[in-house]
Amino acid sequence: MDDRELDAAKSALAAARRDARAIDWPRERTPHDLAEAYRLQAAVVGELGAIGGWKVAAVTPAQRTALAVGQPIGAAIPARFVQDARHAPARLRVADFIAPKLECEIAFELGSDLPPRPAQAYTRDEVRRAVRALRIAVEIVDWRVPRGLGTLVELADGFNNGALVAGAACAEWDATDFARLPIVLVRDRNGTRDEVARGSAAAILDGDPFATVVMLANAPAATRGLAAGDIVTTGSCTGAPPLPGPGRYRADFAQLGGVELDFVA
Repeated sequence: MDDRELDAAKSALAAARRDARAIDWPRERTPHDLAEAYRLQAAVVGELGAIGGWKVAAVTPAQRTALAVGQPIGAAIPARFVQDARHAPARLRVADFIAPKLECEIAFELGSDLPPRPAQAYTRDEVRRAVRALRIAVEIVDWRVPRGLGTLVELADGFNNGALVAGAACAEWDATDFARLPIVLVRDRNGTRDEVARGSAAAILDGDPFATVVMLANAPAATRGLAAGDIVTTGSCTGAPPLPGPGRYRADFAQLGGVELDFVA
């Protein structure tokens, strides 16, 4: 798309994100390739402010086939949609989302920069040294564009991110047996507790969620580079159940702690 078309697409996506509004999307605005999808994504994020985190997708061959891409992909999360819930529950309004779903995820917070380095891939050890802490997290997934338009449109729109809530931090996580880490999401509403989702970190690369951060650091054209303070979330461990409604939600990650969210009407 030319600069005029890109500007119109950017304005539409940024307004939809700010207003939590579903929009129509002309098929002629579909990005032609990954590079154009990333160009539009960057323009939208630039309209919304600084980057606070990233999400990673297409980390297995099967996922890449399903999404019709040839490499892992990443989507920037504007900082205004990242909440820190280490010391108190995050507070969110149901009205600020369209059709929200909840995903319990393992995330990693960067302590130093990993700028683009296409000539030499980052090693796992290099990326590990750049990580400040593991963060347990809940991603709120949401859709502003119609379903069925394909990966490139969804990627331009932040790959369906609605918000990210990052909870407890753990600096010493290397010995964690992620494949056996149980995760449970419950809702407390008027004194009644209901289980919303259950799973384990085995869902992410058979228990190696950190490997997705390495993939993102090396993904061609996926990022402006990872920066200190960025939180990289690595994919759902518990599926993506629809938000049942208002209430207090707690995601328990066994020995890693829990993260709480208050959804109000």
